[in-house]
Amino acid sequence: MREAGPALTSAADASERFLLILVLVVAAAGVAAPAPGRAVAAGNGINLALAVLVFATGLSLRLADLAAVRLAWRRIAVVLVVSTAALPVLAWATSQLIGDHLLRSGMQAVGVAPAEVATVALCVIAGGDAAVCATLLAASTVITVVAAGPILSLLGASVIVSPAGLLGNLALVIALPLAAGVALRAAWSPGAALDAVIRLVTVLALLVLLWQVASQIRLDSAYTLVILALVLFVAGSAALGLVLAAGAPPARVTAVLLPVAMRDFAVAAGIAAAAFGPAAAAPLGAYGVLVLLAGSAVTLTTRRAQDSRGSAP
Repeated sequence: MREAGPALTSAADASERFLLILVLVVAAAGVAAPAPGRAVAAGNGINLALAVLVFATGLSLRLADLAAVRLAWRRIAVVLVVSTAALPVLAWATSQLIGDHLLRSGMQAVGVAPAEVATVALCVIAGGDAAVCATLLAASTVITVVAAGPILSLLGASVIVSPAGLLGNLALVIALPLAAGVALRAAWSPGAALDAVIRLVTVLALLVLLWQVASQIRLDSAYTLVILALVLFVAGSAALGLVLAAGAPPARVTAVLLPVAMRDFAVAAGIAAAAFGPAAAAPLGAYGVLVLLAGSAVTLTTRRAQDSRGSAP
């Protein structure tokens, strides 16, 4: 294990350094050859990949990091209130570019989805305040369970969403794996080699998740406006995240920007299917690829900036 330690650490460093390239390759593979990814997703592969990703992320969090939550509670509260109010409106506004009523309704589900589960993993990779990011993820998930149906109804949708069913799924995929990872990390401190394995598993789970989501995309000229609307939503939500993070230390900027700019495409797809029918979830595959590409790019840029600061004399 002593000999394997440096090799594992180097592999983990390389996987994070070349994350954006890996994301592009995996996304292209999912779109070019969708059958395997769709088969895995049909077997509940997306939820399994999410659970593994969240568990590995929990193993990366230390209880000492949670002190950051106490110091940042005012900003966390503002971020939750503003994003809960603004993102559904932004999703509704950008969705008006889409002519198809069903696809337009499905895109609106992105605005009421919680923060993307992968944001905590990306925050860890980027060196951000992972505890603050995890708190925003957990709180936004609770808000989604309580408010998704009413908010979509206010936007004019005829919605039937089961809060109990949604809560149960989110508990299994997010709450329990995250709690288990944090508890295990508190009781057991892994060495450098095992810590590198955790980092590798985090990246691998993220890539498997992206591969499955990319396989759901169907290249069609009718989706041109859908892609445009999704790009505008991602850009708008990222701008909102930067505004809400203004004045914070760099690590906390990352912790705020990622969960505001990245909403959970898998949960959004579930909400869209429950509220409007399965066909309405079609835009969420493209959104998942776009948001993971954007999040990976932010993570890579932030990590390189930190490395540059650390190596400066």
